Amino acid sequence: MSLSPADPSAPAVVPARQVVEHPSPLTGVAHGGIALAAVVVFFVQELGDGGLKDVSGQAVVFGILAAAAVLLAGIYGLFAWRTTAFIVDDAEFRVERSFIWRSSSKVDYTKVQAVEIAQPLVARLLGLAKVHIDVGGAGGLNLAFLTRTRAEALREHLLARMARARALPPGPVTAPGGPSPAEAPPVQQAEPPEVLVHAVQPATLLLGTAVSSPAAAALLVAGSLLAASIWGGGSITSLGALLAFGGWAWSNVGRNWGFRMTRRGDTLRISRGFGSTTAQGLRPDRIQGVAVQQDLLQRITGLYRVTVTVLGFAESGDESNGAANSVVLPFGTWADVLTVLRAIWPELDLTRVQPVPQPDRARWLTPLAFEQHTWGVGDDVVVAHHGLIEHRLTIVPHRRMQSLSVHQGPLQRRLRLATVAVHTTDGPVSLRLYHLDAGIARRVFEDQLERGRAARAAVA
Repeated sequence: MSLSPADPSAPAVVPARQVVEHPSPLTGVAHGGIALAAVVVFFVQELGDGGLKDVSGQAVVFGILAAAAVLLAGIYGLFAWRTTAFIVDDAEFRVERSFIWRSSSKVDYTKVQAVEIAQPLVARLLGLAKVHIDVGGAGGLNLAFLTRTRAEALREHLLARMARARALPPGPVTAPGGPSPAEAPPVQQAEPPEVLVHAVQPATLLLGTAVSSPAAAALLVAGSLLAASIWGGGSITSLGALLAFGGWAWSNVGRNWGFRMTRRGDTLRISRGFGSTTAQGLRPDRIQGVAVQQDLLQRITGLYRVTVTVLGFAESGDESNGAANSVVLPFGTWADVLTVLRAIWPELDLTRVQPVPQPDRARWLTPLAFEQHTWGVGDDVVVAHHGLIEHRLTIVPHRRMQSLSVHQGPLQRRLRLATVAVHTTDGPVSLRLYHLDAGIARRVFEDQLERGRAARAAVA
């Protein structure tokens, strides 16, 4: 089924209880503004690399490019507004597009995993937002741009429908003489309150960014560029050095500014961003693994960083669902880490996982980080800790394991050692038990396969 382009002001003839809507009329303005911002950023980068020579000539060229980009993006946005409609009814969410090609994208409420709201800076200034409906490996559905109020209302509606659809039994059950499911009134359930789990204070975010190994590396690169600009006669300007460091700092601080994690029902909600903001929903049952990281300089501050691998993020193909959104704690103390872990897996208790060190002969392979290489298996999870420059604690539940493998290199064979790799969905979190005794590695491999089968059977 497809919808032809329609006049937004004309009343739509639709069945009862069905709503047909269009994106905001400012969609074209938003697309044009985003294109202009991209051209300006590119111009500033080129200016930093090439210096201040022939600024007027560069400005003319980029002015023409900016005008063309804004015009094309604005026209695209105008057509997208005129030819896009989204339909919300009791059974499904559907987006109809008829720009060049006609398409009808339907999402069953039982397939909805999360609904996210993103606000690029230009869209935020216009009071607009983009909605992304995550349906797992299928990649999801994007709808841009709606007013912020309408986007939030749509998210709440979709999440409520998702919860209601999953609460219904798989087949219709009707008592003799009773109303059919279509005739029965919908069961109204009280909306659970939204509870704050954790908020990252600006001081913590700034401290964590400033005192970190990437910051030291960025400063080193910026200093090298500045020295090259001084001794090289300006071929590489100090402006380029400042842009190199400022861009890195902004990407870390600006992206996670105002970070808040809340819980409503069985969904965690994360909002963040200074200029451009995002609000994502995260269901704990889709998290495949967790990594707690602390680099060399962060040991001075006592701060940690927590990232996760989430089912569907790697397959979605959407940058908003990529590595940036895998961070569930930009910086925090160990108490903050435990708070986030309890929100993700309430049953997790790391104190019940006994750490097991490597055998003494593994010192030949990890002479400096031997004490940091430990592993352990608990009732619900397998855990590994390793690293010299960066300490990394990786946690994977037994039920999230997809496969295992045992690796043994030439030196490991000579030392009778082996490494066990635990595989989950592709993502930033990977777990390896390094340099175990070869016999123990084989036993862990076999036992872990059985634990995985038992854990999945228990939740089936």
